[in-house]
Amino acid sequence: MMLPLTPDNNYQATILFCGGSDLEPDQWTQDWDIASYPADATCVTITPDVSTDWQDDDGIGQGRTMGNMIGLPDLKVLLINGGNTGVAGYGNVTWARGHSFADNPIRTPMIYDPTASKGSRWSATGLPASDVNRMYHSGALLLPDGSVFIAGSNPNPDYIVGEGIAYPWEDRTEIFFPWYYDKRRPEPQGLPTSVVYGGPYFNVSLSATDLENKASNIKNTKAVIIRTGFSTHAFNMGQRVLQLQTSYTVAEDGSATLHVSPLPRNANVFPPGPAMLFITVNGVPSLAQWITVGSGKVETQAILAEVALPDSYIPPDQDTGSGGSGGSGSGGSNAATTRTEVSRGLWTSAVVLSAVIFGASLL
Repeated sequence: MMLPLTPDNNYQATILFCGGSDLEPDQWTQDWDIASYPADATCVTITPDVSTDWQDDDGIGQGRTMGNMIGLPDLKVLLINGGNTGVAGYGNVTWARGHSFADNPIRTPMIYDPTASKGSRWSATGLPASDVNRMYHSGALLLPDGSVFIAGSNPNPDYIVGEGIAYPWEDRTEIFFPWYYDKRRPEPQGLPTSVVYGGPYFNVSLSATDLENKASNIKNTKAVIIRTGFSTHAFNMGQRVLQLQTSYTVAEDGSATLHVSPLPRNANVFPPGPAMLFITVNGVPSLAQWITVGSGKVETQAILAEVALPDSYIPPDQDTGSGGSGGSGSGGSNAATTRTEVSRGLWTSAVVLSAVIFGASLL
């Protein structure tokens, strides 16, 4: 997955790879039990614009193949679904689990924080386990309310169900609710319906309540654009998460105006088309505003002159600190560690998937 593009990393793309299999080329044969072969638990990153060298990152602790990574509006990454042994695929071989080339489903998700210190970026603390095995042909998709839709699994050549089937066709869907789901959401006013490349900044109004009645929380308020991508086979093609450059002006009554720059003056950073715009306060996202990026078409994009943001201002008597620190679902005061949040962390509904949800194919 491409990690969030932010002003702090100068919008340079870093790709995170985790899990999978370390099978050697001569091991890809069907005359031995591949389904029992342990999945890999390591992670590596590469930042192609900086170096073509691979860098070791924190591992995920438990080997996982077919894990699905989803970018969240708090700029963290959800890892969900997959198996602990074997590989993606299916077939009619004696060692397959039914038809599946993988086994030992992993039902507990994990959260990755790219800003955390090395050695503490991955955590599953307080995260609930699913009741559903999600193997080959599974997927996940971020929804406009910040939850994650999870569906699929069918490591078989056809629709196969019934007693004694190791991994049958799965028609149940789930919703994963991150740590912020039950928090009071910001209700920003003035969100645009389109964002272009360069040009004038736009203003978003936030009430004192949106800032949790602490004006300094404006310092930890972000504008985040997310494209969910097209989800299939545990991979979201075209997924992109980008934080826009911002400054702010706080009023005497504790309300604030967030000044938001458009996209960087390079359409390759975030290609044109539909996307969701979130405003987050201490990591808690608003409901998304659907926007059109650029012209919305695959064509040469207009690149506008950059307009500088105004300097940030907060009245001295309201500047009480650096703002809160957003929760991660893995510790801290906002983490999803309470009994209530854990017990409702995953919700299952027995519905059969149709072809398209929010414009992205799921299976």
